[in-house]
Amino acid sequence: MFSNWYVIQVQPKSEYRLCTKIKKRVPKDLYVDCFVPQAEYLYKKDGIFEKRIRPLFSGYIFVITDCIKDFYDSLKKIDGFKRILKDGEDFSPIQCEEADFIAGITDKDRSISLSEGYILNSKIVITSGPLLGREGIIKKIDRHKRIGLIEFNFMGQPQLIKMPLEIVFKK
Repeated sequence: MFSNWYVIQVQPKSEYRLCTKIKKRVPKDLYVDCFVPQAEYLYKKDGIFEKRIRPLFSGYIFVITDCIKDFYDSLKKIDGFKRILKDGEDFSPIQCEEADFIAGITDKDRSISLSEGYILNSKIVITSGPLLGREGIIKKIDRHKRIGLIEFNFMGQPQLIKMPLEIVFKK
């Protein structure tokens, strides 16, 4: 079973296109999955809310493989990718905790749905969605844009990530 998650840097806004190319051109026995973690955000246009799916990490796609050197040999024949993230000279998988976190907040399509909650006496309470039980990682809420900023260690560095979050009421 493959267990290492690697991050491939690509041009922003080309994540889905390049992921499709990889799935068509790289032999399937070299990897388990190639995907773009994504989130479902609400946007207001002309007074109407609409859902849009956007990459969670702009400019990055993920691959699960234990054959990274063979995978890279096939990948470098594909136009559009920049590099596989490295630690020194070696390709570096993300930490198990980071992979588990991403797997835990995404569904089978590697997508993050909208979380809902409320604020009571300055305390955030999440009632549904992937942030349920993870209130402690929410660092800031933008109720107007319907997002919560969470702190997440990515490639060993703390990052703030926008997560879809609807605060139903505040008391």
